[in-house]
Amino acid sequence: MKMKEVRIEDSAGLTLAYDLTEIVPGQRKGAVLRRGHIIRESDLETLRRIGKSTIKVLELEANEVHEDEAAVRLAAMIAGRGLEVTRPGEAWADVKASIDGLLRVASPALLAINSIGELLVATLHNGTPVKRGTLVAKAKVLGLMVGQERLSQAHGVATWGPVLQVLPFRKVSAGLVVTGREIYEGRVKEAFGPLLRDRLAEYGGEIAHSVVVPDEVEPIVEAIRGLLARGVDLVMVTGGMSPDDCTPEAVRRSGAEMAFYGAPVSPGAMTLLAYVGAVPIVGVPAGLLAKPRGFLDTLLPRLLVGERLGVPEVARFGEGGLCLACPTCVFPACPFGKGG
Repeated sequence: MKMKEVRIEDSAGLTLAYDLTEIVPGQRKGAVLRRGHIIRESDLETLRRIGKSTIKVLELEANEVHEDEAAVRLAAMIAGRGLEVTRPGEAWADVKASIDGLLRVASPALLAINSIGELLVATLHNGTPVKRGTLVAKAKVLGLMVGQERLSQAHGVATWGPVLQVLPFRKVSAGLVVTGREIYEGRVKEAFGPLLRDRLAEYGGEIAHSVVVPDEVEPIVEAIRGLLARGVDLVMVTGGMSPDDCTPEAVRRSGAEMAFYGAPVSPGAMTLLAYVGAVPIVGVPAGLLAKPRGFLDTLLPRLLVGERLGVPEVARFGEGGLCLACPTCVFPACPFGKGG
């Protein structure tokens, strides 16, 4: 990279070597063009206004890439499905979600790219639910240019598989089994239904069928099988999930294959997940009624993108699985559940 002085009339398309400042007495003082800016024909009047007849520009070597182009190329390398790249300003490129879904970050690949040197990528946590338009990553290079060999190294890492991608949420039709004799007999108002309807609605899903049964094994088994016969995509069973409660046994007797029972998280440790074929059956512990968010909120997005979880997967939720119990809940803009 070399620096030379040129007439402003010959500067279009060249790279500015330093900031250019404009001073308006009593009003402002600041840069009107930044170093690294690629000069356009429309900039020439600005240069004349601040009294410039010549400026110093950079000349890149054949194997050098300007920071703006390099940032966009780097962002494009890491952006997989469900993502789009924009460059809102100089030096940085943004990666945004183009759909609603679950952000997946290939952590080893991201670490490898950030270890190359002069390449910088910052992302949201793996496993963050995102909406269309959410900024999920920013990419840039260190300095006004970067060697092509570093971008080639990053491209090699990107061939391992998607560094970043957003998996789309399925719009599921769910069945709900509410357990509890006090609810079944009408002595206590059923509270789980509205809460879980709201949870599913966040991802475009709905509760299509709901049934209330006493907390006894056979009625719960019959309710689960009845909902499966209706063709639901997901079954949620509420109520006691402790070892001395009947719901875990009822889920087993329904013909479901247990994926895990108990998770290293708080709140939501007594969550249960089983499958009948491809249909998940989620045991939702009663404690969810007392907390603004819980493990269900980290589990549900993964089920809605079609991921199948078992003991090895749920074990990873332990790191970051402790809710901070903030006075005002800001989930998912927090570390809770991001370990999975």
